[in-house]
Amino acid sequence: MPPIGISLFRGLQNMQGAAGLERRLRRGVEDGTEHPTRGNERLGRDLAQRPAGQLVWIHLQRLDALEKVLGLVQYIQNDHEDLNVLISTTHYDGAPPQGPNFIHQYSPYSAPAPVAAFLEHWQPDVLLWMDDKLDVTLLPAVFERKIPAHWVNAHVPKEAQSQWRWLPGSIKSILTGFDTILAENDEAARELRKFGAAASQVVTSGPLQIQVVPPNCNMAERDAVAAKLAARPVWLASGVCEVEEQALLSAHKQLVRRSHRLLLIIEPRDVSRGVVLAQELEAEGWGVACRSRDEDPTPDIQIFIADQEGESGLWMHLAPITYAGGSMGVGTELNPLEPAALGSVVLFGPNVNGYYESYRRLEASGAATKISDEASLTKAVEHLLSPEEAAKMAMAAWDVTTSGAEVSDLLRQKLTEALSKSAE
Repeated sequence: MPPIGISLFRGLQNMQGAAGLERRLRRGVEDGTEHPTRGNERLGRDLAQRPAGQLVWIHLQRLDALEKVLGLVQYIQNDHEDLNVLISTTHYDGAPPQGPNFIHQYSPYSAPAPVAAFLEHWQPDVLLWMDDKLDVTLLPAVFERKIPAHWVNAHVPKEAQSQWRWLPGSIKSILTGFDTILAENDEAARELRKFGAAASQVVTSGPLQIQVVPPNCNMAERDAVAAKLAARPVWLASGVCEVEEQALLSAHKQLVRRSHRLLLIIEPRDVSRGVVLAQELEAEGWGVACRSRDEDPTPDIQIFIADQEGESGLWMHLAPITYAGGSMGVGTELNPLEPAALGSVVLFGPNVNGYYESYRRLEASGAATKISDEASLTKAVEHLLSPEEAAKMAMAAWDVTTSGAEVSDLLRQKLTEALSKSAE
């Protein structure tokens, strides 16, 4: 039987009943706080198809936290072939996330019927709870079903502290339901133990940082291209939009006057643009080679067009400087931690789309430079042509991309243990 405090909470939340939840959903759709076509997910209805096999469930409060878990998702799927990942969010505050490696659902309202429908449908093998609010209906239902659950980035929210003090038994019963509580810091760990978490549950891990799996490439081919480059200085513009090509070319024109061996690798966002771009540049007098024409970056080549799908990792392995293509145009699709993990310094414009936190962290650490136009891009690349400056920023990039790895490794271990048990 749940403690009196939880029973009271559930009673207050469920007095409205099914009709009340329907009204709540309609109001939410009208005022824009619920998704206009997927709101029924909050009632435990119209859920996406549950794929066969094991499933890890990651719960977030808001979409802006998604960036922190995508690298972890990639890691755990590398660890466990054919593993399904469900990401749930409580709030509708923008376009729902789309990704080939996970399923997104809005979490059920905190009421017995939606919660039961959600859990019965998804039957998760393990839960990573990454919300600082503890759902008093959903979490006890998870614990009752013996689903292993781990609270990540755990702390006692300031706005909840007085409420927690009124219901110490109820809060303790929820805290002790988690298999592991990964506290953000020592202070958070002390507070959580004070509210009833067992010392054996709480691990002071620090917050989960954004992680990334470095892009792969054929290393034999990488070595062959590097031999042809013969230690030439190289900078890469990855995922370039047509509207920013002129700024890149103008910058490169100024840079080759100071460093005549400098090679610019342009990776067009639309690879079909590659041959046309090569022809246009040749007409302007540039020395150009094009990957799709099976050409090599020989010493007389000033610009190399990398227009083959799936080769971004190859060029990131070769270039110590990477410009985030699209960031001076419609917006970049580049996760900056990918080149940073390979020791490449990142230059980026104002439009970074969904990777704001990653760019912010790199810039704050001195591993990335924000530019605004052709002049600032030219200045930034010229600055990085100094081996000392490039090495200093590359070391900062390494520090950023490896920080928080201990938390990620611990979670991967916990997930492996849970999945092994559920498969028995």
